Amino acid sequence: MKKRISIIILGLLGIMALATPALAATTISLSPSNIAVTQGESFNFIVQVDPGSVKNYTVKMRLQYPAELLEVKSFTFGGGWMALSQVGYDLVDNAKGVLVKTAGYPGGFSSPVTFGTVSFLAKKSGDGIIKIGSDSVVLDGASHNVLKDTVVQSSMTIAESLPPAEQAIPPEEEIPSIPEEETAPPALFDILTQPEAKQSQWKLLIPILAGVGIIMFFIVGYILYRRRRKKVV
Repeated sequence: MKKRISIIILGLLGIMALATPALAATTISLSPSNIAVTQGESFNFIVQVDPGSVKNYTVKMRLQYPAELLEVKSFTFGGGWMALSQVGYDLVDNAKGVLVKTAGYPGGFSSPVTFGTVSFLAKKSGDGIIKIGSDSVVLDGASHNVLKDTVVQSSMTIAESLPPAEQAIPPEEEIPSIPEEETAPPALFDILTQPEAKQSQWKLLIPILAGVGIIMFFIVGYILYRRRRKKVV
């Protein structure tokens, strides 16, 4: 009886030991969880890893997205990660809509960290889902896969871009042409102005002539006076 109890206890301990990685579950989160952008717009998508209560050391992330709607422009690892660039662990396939990135974290991490940031381009309008692939892996110090749930996704809506409103340009108003007044060429001799010029000249000569006449009158009178005086003498 005691032997049977010991076997049961050992079996339970073994089951608990095997279940330990599952209890120390790691989760991956995607941000934002709801995306609303416009066709032709770029946006950033953040992937975070929460190790729970056990240190994690390695992450292989497979991200799936609708290839007809999105295009990966770049991926940037968070601080502290050492990227693994071998075939099968590093992939960007915009034709199939698959992004695979793998990296180790020296010394491990026991609190939530940013695994990386994806820059997406919204190619066309429509609705879709960005999700974590089922073959994603997170390893602890014993190389156990401690990723709890791969059913993690974000929904997105891409609105159709509207063409810029065409501003109606009013037609140019035709300004009526004003006919130019015909001006006759100046006459060689201005007949109208000649009498006025002569009149002004006469006005100037009248006082001169009057003064000359007065002087002549006195001169003639003086001469006559002298002649008469000589005769009397």
